Amino acid sequence: MSTKSSKKQPQRLSIRTRTREEDDSRVSSLPDSILCHILSFLPTKEAFATTILSKRWKPLCLSVSTLDFDFNDISRLTMKTASDLSRLVNSVMLSRHNTLPIQTFRLKCCPCRIWDADDIIELIISAIQRRTQTLELNMMFINVHKNFVSNLFTCRTLTVLKLKNLTIWEVIPQINNNISQLKTLYLETVCFVTHTHLINFLLSFPLLEELEANDVLITPPTRFVPKKADKIKCLRNLVTAKLSDQEQIPLFLLSRALTSLSIKITWPCFVHVPVFYNLTQMEIFSDLKLLSWPKKWMWILEMLQNTPKLQHLIIHEEIENGNNHEEYSWWEDPKIAPECLSSQLKTCLFRNYRGNKCELRFAEYVMRSSKVLINMTIHCACDIDLINAKFQMLHKLCRCPRECKVVVFD
Repeated sequence: MSTKSSKKQPQRLSIRTRTREEDDSRVSSLPDSILCHILSFLPTKEAFATTILSKRWKPLCLSVSTLDFDFNDISRLTMKTASDLSRLVNSVMLSRHNTLPIQTFRLKCCPCRIWDADDIIELIISAIQRRTQTLELNMMFINVHKNFVSNLFTCRTLTVLKLKNLTIWEVIPQINNNISQLKTLYLETVCFVTHTHLINFLLSFPLLEELEANDVLITPPTRFVPKKADKIKCLRNLVTAKLSDQEQIPLFLLSRALTSLSIKITWPCFVHVPVFYNLTQMEIFSDLKLLSWPKKWMWILEMLQNTPKLQHLIIHEEIENGNNHEEYSWWEDPKIAPECLSSQLKTCLFRNYRGNKCELRFAEYVMRSSKVLINMTIHCACDIDLINAKFQMLHKLCRCPRECKVVVFD
């Protein structure tokens, strides 16, 4: 007797593709607040392109919380003149209701156009006066003046300021500013006339908590010798600072309130190191390329001697192809151990460790002198003989009297 095994046939699913009209209907059914939020992630030029869909979209575009103008992009596509581009931004600003705040105003100028600096500054001031919270400017070295800085200082809503590629010619007096609410400041390739103007600019934001500076310049370059009265000035609410080529920003401004500091060194540093009373985390990024700085490790030691509460230390040695200057570096154990090693330092991390003489002596000194160190972590550089180098490092470091754990990574 033959039996047939009955198998259930799988049910075939039917997938229906939505039509474009249905997609449009789904988008149009969203409330205005959600559509405005979506549009705020687009450059303003692309956001206004939606106005061709229906009359509903124009007031939505004029209500978005972010205005993002990239003149380089706009001029390439529409071939407008600099004056036309300024009028375009101005028309958008004037079309918005005066009481409508701006969460983010972003402006990037085009380097291939001849700009009227006064027109650009008027646009920026107009944005500031409309209760802007975040201001991001890439000015392509347009010289700014005409009350630009004073409007920054007196804006009660501005909390984040990002400046890139501009020169501030405006005279910056020393003021007691009780109006500014700025908490975050980013400076990249920003030029000041004098060190005094730079210091006064920073001190005009008394509530500043986060500072990041890369290539802050003094034009023309001058050597700054602080007066005794200067050294008592500081940013008292600062929490974190990230500096590159830090000689232009005096370190005494950061000394009182800072808890986290990152410094990138691209040339030998000869600045005075103040006492960082509250600093608990420090990262030193060394990228000297072919420059020689024999006393680099002694400068790092000086930083340790002036950070009595330091708990976490990171030293990042950039791989410097063809640089043999490290063999001429100098290290000498201090007679008195830094206070942070005696009672505070818990972790020490080396990145791109190459096993040079001074690196080894510094690591040994930290392990030997630290009383509460928990971890000494070493990441080897990728271009060295890992097996042999790792064995040699472990052998030398393990001979050092210590209480901490030593971890070596490839």
